[in-house]
Amino acid sequence: MLRAHRERQKKLLPLFSPELRATRMAFAKGIWDLFLVFTLVFWISICFLYGAGYDTMRHIKDSTFIFRNFDDSQTANDLSSMIIAGFENPNAPLLKVYTDSEKYDSVAAIKDAVWKGNAWGAVIVNDGFGKQLEQALSEGADYDPTSAVTLVTEESRHYFKVIMVNKAAQTVLTALEGPFSQQMFQRMVTADGANATRVIDQANANALITPFSYAVDNVAPYHFDMSMYILSVTLSLCMVVGSFIPSNMWKSIEEPFYKQVRITHVIALRAFINIIWAAFICIQATGIVFAFHGPLWSPSTRDFFAMFAIFLLNTLSFTFFIDCMQNWVHPRFLLGGYFTTLFVNIAAAVFGPELNNHFFRILYAVPFNNSGLMLRTLLTNGSYNKLNFAITINVLWSLVWWLGSTFLIARKARRVYEGKMLMANVPPPAAPQPAVALEKDAAHSPTNSSALSEYLSSATASYGTTPSPSETDISARMRSARARKSNDTTSDIEIEDM
Repeated sequence: MLRAHRERQKKLLPLFSPELRATRMAFAKGIWDLFLVFTLVFWISICFLYGAGYDTMRHIKDSTFIFRNFDDSQTANDLSSMIIAGFENPNAPLLKVYTDSEKYDSVAAIKDAVWKGNAWGAVIVNDGFGKQLEQALSEGADYDPTSAVTLVTEESRHYFKVIMVNKAAQTVLTALEGPFSQQMFQRMVTADGANATRVIDQANANALITPFSYAVDNVAPYHFDMSMYILSVTLSLCMVVGSFIPSNMWKSIEEPFYKQVRITHVIALRAFINIIWAAFICIQATGIVFAFHGPLWSPSTRDFFAMFAIFLLNTLSFTFFIDCMQNWVHPRFLLGGYFTTLFVNIAAAVFGPELNNHFFRILYAVPFNNSGLMLRTLLTNGSYNKLNFAITINVLWSLVWWLGSTFLIARKARRVYEGKMLMANVPPPAAPQPAVALEKDAAHSPTNSSALSEYLSSATASYGTTPSPSETDISARMRSARARKSNDTTSDIEIEDM
């Protein structure tokens, strides 16, 4: 056995033999193409991932806060002036003042505007603040500093951006507590010739030290302590498992369908497999989310099917995209398309398009962003409702990629049937030289003309098929005749589908 192995190895060529120069050059070209493609993929993916979250504070003025003073006292007006000046800081949200406007003329109207997404939040100076503070400072009455200002927030926008904007607003209000306390103390000391000792003795200590603070009113809480994991991990899981697996499975069994089944039936079968598999994966992902939803959220059956529909629509938009890739791109470049698509969508899920550089706001059109938007609306009981926009975008992605995959499947089936394309999305190689030599030799042999015609016709078949017994006999006779003429042996070449 070892001797036979050594004999076989002696007949093979070394890697750097002159005869293999064309093979080496083809291999080197393939490696160079991969290097160029995946360098481009790497830079596009990383630029989107880093760029989407880069220095969002520069665009914080794109987030707006409503401001309204419902108290007409001098104390409230002084505080309002300090708040307006504080929000002029470049690291603070944009404050829109509606004190003298008929718009947002009640606390309920302001909260409703924030809940609907018309503003990121609101700062409200509550009615009666000035009177309560003056009584606490002059008479020592009970006083709660947090009753002075209400900071209205919501969590239905992107998680990280909401945290950043709310923290910036809270930083401004907290920084004003000390200066306003000093201002109120100086006013009490200079009023009616009072001295500092008298002010301290008669004032409520809590009001003197902290004359104003703020209470946070979150009108749209998530009600779910794993929301970011849903947005990033679960959507990615559904995309990878729900899209890649059926496409790769189909790739391994598609050849007989292309050669024997009607194209319309192939298209329908492939769409059916994709939808059934995506639904199977998404219903399990929804079940996992509900199993670990935590104590803050009490979901209903309606929430289950709504979340399942969001996952399914997101997955289908990728499934048909992967179908297009597999029927158009060479297999060695498929991973490049997969990774670029995945990283761009992860950037949309993790950082979101809001408060980004204007270029990266194209992430509004990315499926992950719109799926996350629908999930947050669901988890906040309908806040920041942009469902019409989000559903339309994801349905359009699914429809466009399905139409594209339908065209490419039909095109590939036709070209495979005509012998112009292999399963690997590449043209078939040129006919082997021995067939030409045999044709010349057999031209003088009438007895071999019919066998030669059958042999040449079989050479045009698809390269991944197994030859029938008659083809095998003919091939053996041709190799035997060639061996007798050249007194040399040849090896068969098998081209395998990818």
